[in-house]
Amino acid sequence: MDSIKMDLDSRLKETINFQSEMLHYGLYTSGYKRIFQADIPWHWHDEFEFGYITGGSVAYRTSRRTITLHKGDGIFINSGVLHYLHPLEPFSDARLQTQFFDRTFLADAPGSLLDIRYITPVQEARLLDAIPFYRADPESRRFLERMQEGVRLCMDKGDFFELRLRSLFSELWETIYRRAMESRNSAGGIRDYMEDGRIKQMILYIQEHFAEKLTVASIAASIPVSERECYRLFQNSIGVTPVEYLLSVRLQNARMMLMNTRKTVLDIAMETGFGSSSYFGRVFFRNYHLTPVQYRKLSRQKAVR
Repeated sequence: MDSIKMDLDSRLKETINFQSEMLHYGLYTSGYKRIFQADIPWHWHDEFEFGYITGGSVAYRTSRRTITLHKGDGIFINSGVLHYLHPLEPFSDARLQTQFFDRTFLADAPGSLLDIRYITPVQEARLLDAIPFYRADPESRRFLERMQEGVRLCMDKGDFFELRLRSLFSELWETIYRRAMESRNSAGGIRDYMEDGRIKQMILYIQEHFAEKLTVASIAASIPVSERECYRLFQNSIGVTPVEYLLSVRLQNARMMLMNTRKTVLDIAMETGFGSSSYFGRVFFRNYHLTPVQYRKLSRQKAVR
């Protein structure tokens, strides 16, 4: 079973691998056949992202909203945006195709005329976290069809495909740029940018210390902010409390350990911060309607099909 292997650094930043060092464009497709063994955790990257749902349904979450996409829909994720992916049932149907590129792909070099005039304004449009494109909308459908042409060009690698790929995304960029200019007319961009940075720090702290006895006070102190501000930032940015997010990180890690190791349920409970197998079992069953043992057995049965 193929799954996503993310290369995240200590800041939750993902490293994107391009087709070549000379062409800063990357296509992730064949390795995404059965990607959603689990959610794709909160992360961000400098590159711009165009995602396309090739199967099932996926919920994209940013610090500002949740966008639900179905097969045939797509999305643009802006540079530097913290985001999270969650498959919708049936989980095994959720499949994704993603194209990444950095600012030099369209503008040659930072500081060039094209970069200053067309790329930097989008990157600095802090209210433009993502743009969904729905297959049912005729205008979006045309955009999606052109976006898929990029996949075909990259996979075929015919004559002049690099020139055609860059020309295609320059055309698509016009739509992104116009949306960015519309968003810049809204208020709150600086505040959202500051809050995004603070929530990234607290999420990172939880991901690094989830196995320990964390409290809202210790999470808040990692920045530092007050406990009240900590609650507000989590609720406003990702729609859950700090404790709920901590629990989700522990469950996420427990699920991966159940699938990929032979450790006992007690060992997993201790290593993921639950403290006891009985408490771990209750929380796990409440969230997944399976015991940890049942989940492990089911995941292994699916893996050998």
